[in-house]
Amino acid sequence: MAIDNIVVPEQSGKQPSNGRSEFEQQGLFSWSTIQDRLRESIISIRCSSAMFFDTESPGCGNATGFVVDAEQGIVLSNRHVMGPGPSYHKGTFFNNAEVFLQPCYYDPIHDFSFFRYDPAELQSFTPKAIQLCPEKAQSGLEFRLVGNDSNEKMSVHSGELSQMDRNAPDYGSGFNDFNTFYIQASTTSKGGSSGSPVVNIEGQAVALNAGGSNQSLSCFLLPLHRIVYAFEYIRRREIPPRGTLQTVFKHITHVQAERFGLDPTAAVQEGGRTQGATGFLIVDKVLPDGPASGSMQVGDIVISINDKPIAEFPEMSAIVDAAVDQQISVKVYSGGIFRTENIAVQDLYSVTPSKILRLGGAVLHDMSLQKAVYASAPIYGVYIAIDTNGFIPEKYRDCRHVICAVNDVPTPNLDTLMDILADVKRDEPVVLTIKNMHDLRNENVVIARHPQITLPNAVFTRSSTTGFWSSAPYAGMSVSSKADSISTMSVSESEEMTTAVDSVFAKGSDIGSFADAFAQSTVVIEASSICPADNGGFESDSGIGLVLDKQLGILLCCADLATNPTHMYTVIFGGLVRVPATLAYMHPLYPVCFLKYDPALVAEEEEVVGAVAVSDLDMAGDHARSQDMQLDVGEQVTVYVGSMSRGIAKTPATVLSRSIAGSTTCDWCMNHRYFKTEVFGLAPAVALGSTSIGVVCDGKDRIGGLWIQQPTCRHQSSSGGFMVGLDISLVLPVLQSLRVAEDEVDIVRVLDVEFNSRSLATARILGVGDQHIRQMSRGPNPQSSVFMVSRILGRRGPDEPSLEVGDIVLSVDGRPVQHINDLACLYSRDLAKLKIVRKRVEQTVVLPTTGLSGINTRHVVCWAGGFMQKPWKRVLERANRIPSDVYTYTSFSGSPVNAELSETSTFVTAIDEQPVQTLDDAVRIIQALKNESAQDFNARVAGGKAFSSGMMPGRDVIVRGVTLAGQELVGTIRTNDHYFPAWQIRRGPKASDFWAWSAI
Repeated sequence: MAIDNIVVPEQSGKQPSNGRSEFEQQGLFSWSTIQDRLRESIISIRCSSAMFFDTESPGCGNATGFVVDAEQGIVLSNRHVMGPGPSYHKGTFFNNAEVFLQPCYYDPIHDFSFFRYDPAELQSFTPKAIQLCPEKAQSGLEFRLVGNDSNEKMSVHSGELSQMDRNAPDYGSGFNDFNTFYIQASTTSKGGSSGSPVVNIEGQAVALNAGGSNQSLSCFLLPLHRIVYAFEYIRRREIPPRGTLQTVFKHITHVQAERFGLDPTAAVQEGGRTQGATGFLIVDKVLPDGPASGSMQVGDIVISINDKPIAEFPEMSAIVDAAVDQQISVKVYSGGIFRTENIAVQDLYSVTPSKILRLGGAVLHDMSLQKAVYASAPIYGVYIAIDTNGFIPEKYRDCRHVICAVNDVPTPNLDTLMDILADVKRDEPVVLTIKNMHDLRNENVVIARHPQITLPNAVFTRSSTTGFWSSAPYAGMSVSSKADSISTMSVSESEEMTTAVDSVFAKGSDIGSFADAFAQSTVVIEASSICPADNGGFESDSGIGLVLDKQLGILLCCADLATNPTHMYTVIFGGLVRVPATLAYMHPLYPVCFLKYDPALVAEEEEVVGAVAVSDLDMAGDHARSQDMQLDVGEQVTVYVGSMSRGIAKTPATVLSRSIAGSTTCDWCMNHRYFKTEVFGLAPAVALGSTSIGVVCDGKDRIGGLWIQQPTCRHQSSSGGFMVGLDISLVLPVLQSLRVAEDEVDIVRVLDVEFNSRSLATARILGVGDQHIRQMSRGPNPQSSVFMVSRILGRRGPDEPSLEVGDIVLSVDGRPVQHINDLACLYSRDLAKLKIVRKRVEQTVVLPTTGLSGINTRHVVCWAGGFMQKPWKRVLERANRIPSDVYTYTSFSGSPVNAELSETSTFVTAIDEQPVQTLDDAVRIIQALKNESAQDFNARVAGGKAFSSGMMPGRDVIVRGVTLAGQELVGTIRTNDHYFPAWQIRRGPKASDFWAWSAI
């Protein structure tokens, strides 16, 4: 229905002086029956957005829609409910009847959308369509907002329309409507009411609920004029023509127009209109290089278009939409002058992205009109929506950057970028020219490299016929130029960071021979994760590592570079040679980890880029102090540190103290937990970054310890950790094992308890004999405390020997306990003979020790968007019971698991009523559940075939699990094999094995 054909009836439902409408007085309608009259028309919508795209991010939510055509199954809701990107939706009627919703149309700039459902899916009733009557919206009209407020079905809120010509609300950096009026009213509605009809007493929709204010009870209602226009096309299964001038207009009052110098009489004489209007439209933004650029400017007041007076948005929109790819004549007033500009109307859909490139974990698409308007930027370039795996350097992943060129070739749009990268190999670096949308004057030239392992590169395309998105493989950067694809590189953002490290190679001889060795053993390490694991998310980081054995390719670095076991590593030698590396061992007790790389690859790269000086620190030989000689308090030392920002530094210091560093996590944190360890402090305290590392040497430049950051959980500290000195003897056994073992090193054994220190006076009260007290206090190494069991971490059977809370340990295997380090880690000892005091009685017990793996996670499964893996040690410590070896703790936002399972920190015990004990069990069941119609569905979407329903390939699956607290759970998941296919990553048993991705 064209706007010009809307007729305002004589009976408009105005409020008489007694406060009751004429319909109530005549007994025709009553507000008390409004819920019964509309209940069959309102739909509760469960919306799930699957990907970052344009203004939207992935996630799940609840909203409202209402039937506007029952025969065809057309539902009206908001644009932000549907979302412009890949999404899926399910609707629930008042009687809990469910239908799948097909996202058939969303408006590019206005906040409305249309869904379709298959009427045949409703067996028990036929919904009633709500009539759209934009002409009945007027100030003072009493209304009811009927929807699913806070996900409570059929909530009814009353109110009265007030301001009818409000400018569109500003929601910030996300989606913002523009070039339309909004209606302001006051109600108590909240989230979940988006898409609700605003109805009069006759049950007709007069507006669409779109948003609200957090600071007041105001709600923002979208008028129905352009919705009615689009609806007529949707009913014919056509796309409504939409035009744009790439210009944002605002409404101003007549008084404001006069302040700009516009005389109302002169405006009428020039073809404008003041009668029946509350003001004029003024230009608020003109996008650079758009159709109106150079013709219109900010502050122009619109008088007429094509000689038709324009004072309101519906009039202007009707003309612009009817003139796509044509020229219109716009008369404006500015600076005391009336002038006419001829402007070509652009097709709005041509600046509405409909294609996504997933490349190396990055999500890329064309610059959109929404983003351009927000930044006042031209619609040019390829927008970086997100990057999870490290293809784009980290500081350019914040949803504000646009790729303007690749390898110095301009990229005005995504298709051009895809053409440029089509023949680029996976391991070839590419040069990106990136601009910040808010700083278009400056360019940033960066190097991007495809990560070693990611989800397959793919192109997603929206079907204008169905609204679904199809996917197709993208060949660019998908094949390595080398026979061994594992040798491909990960992200590079350290070109600028390595400068400080590179400089020491030239001046090393000036600061001493050990400094030379330290400098030449220092490398830059880049890390980026494949997927979440061990409570680590999608992360990328860079830091410093030390080469300990250049013949075997063994590196040492801090634990902050191994927060996620799925990290892919690249090691940079001398700023020139780049080789991949693997996580060989993450120490379960101390904040260090070991990496391995292939030295042969270094030699291969040196043949191309030239030789680099690489040395190794022999921490067990010439460069090391005797393991029995710990650094004592008061000893003069030298600290050599490698830092990302300052390069190599040499600092004199004094050992200030030796103390016990407490646990690094709080009770509810699931991060890796470092136990109490004896560490030393330095004065002055040498500052380091969280991903840097240093060594502490005695007066003879012999290494006695490491200078490193002790991480803390996010609940304890915002700074990330604190600096500690760690005796080198604590980690050397791992290095020695890595030198002789190919498979995973498994030498760390523990008593699986936590200890607290107690003073000798307290120990006497608890039953420690006077003889032991004297020996401890007067020996060659006097002690002031003993160590008592404070917490049991492991699980032993009732008949198995074990420690108990309150036990005081006096010796281990005949050696008196002098430090907490004597108890914390028992390398390669399957049994431990302990002398203890238990309940004031001294006794000897022989206990089996518990082995701790250096890499717990070597297999991760992603199903229905949820991640499953073997439970890591912190989970085992927290759980009341361990019902299976399959644990899920997180999921992709917007996935079926995210949408339908309220508790994700769960042991999975059954899928589809089949028991699950291992990840291999889960994979076997998931393979059987795979919907074979997924490929056919994708092909039909790509071919533009019509669908009668919004149902996607998948099935309802029962999932059973047990929480950490031991509570049993059961729920159902509707899988989505189209947007969330199942996959897994595995890593072999060897320290040098890389991760491998495969579909399930």
